[in-house]
Amino acid sequence: MSEQPTEAPPKEPAPTDSGSDSGRDLSLRWLMGGSILVVILVAGLIFSIVIAVRGGDEPLVPAGDQGNGATAAVEQDQFEPDPFFDEKGRVVYTPLNTNGVILRQSAPATGRAATTAPSGIMLQQVHENMHLPFSTSDGPTGFSDSGVATGFSRTAQGAGLAGVHYIGYTASGNNRINMLLDAGLVSDPNNSIQDLIDLNASGKPGSTPENSPFRMFQMIKVDYTADLARVHLGASVTRASGTENVDIWTDLVWRDGKGWIVKTPAKGEKTYQLVADYSAEGWTSWW
Repeated sequence: MSEQPTEAPPKEPAPTDSGSDSGRDLSLRWLMGGSILVVILVAGLIFSIVIAVRGGDEPLVPAGDQGNGATAAVEQDQFEPDPFFDEKGRVVYTPLNTNGVILRQSAPATGRAATTAPSGIMLQQVHENMHLPFSTSDGPTGFSDSGVATGFSRTAQGAGLAGVHYIGYTASGNNRINMLLDAGLVSDPNNSIQDLIDLNASGKPGSTPENSPFRMFQMIKVDYTADLARVHLGASVTRASGTENVDIWTDLVWRDGKGWIVKTPAKGEKTYQLVADYSAEGWTSWW
């Protein structure tokens, strides 16, 4: 695979007033019509998520292709004494700061492929019930005043991490959506966020209560350029009719001084599909 350029994560920017790039956005359609994506994203609801794996015993991330430094050092005075296993057997740490703990950053390995996992990934439980990934190579490097992680690197790995974080906020209730908006991390040229906020406030089927839990998809794929990235998340969803392999995605754009921000789709634009499996080029697992 071709090498990608690397740019260090941006420093935490000063707060800015809301505008076209700070967005009052994120369309209901971006959440797959509301009910489907929300159900998939939130653990313990109607559908169970089955971790998708490649055929045979092949590791999801090839040996020797996991970046520089595979384990994050844990500063014991910044976390609860004991980590725990999540529903999929992944180790999760609980920071004393509800926003999370920024990990010490170091330069990643040179010549990384877009599928290479960020170095030193640690899953942290933030805001009481959101499980999100932090790394030692690609950010985050700071927090917004509203408590959202920022400062992800201008790489495929940084875009992938940012995509997981920001999807988590949009899929876990209006208070979390407002945290993302207050941080100025959404570009919404279509003025569509209000659709999602109104649905959540209505309590109708497909709505998401405030402070809903968030769990990560097992599979990820990043279509990367330095100015625009598309982050795909994949999971096998078990329904009464059988198992479906879901691919949902969101686009991120790079803003100098701000870093990666969510770009909402045009109304009617498709943002998900069903796939046969996750063997196509680019799919991998980082956690």
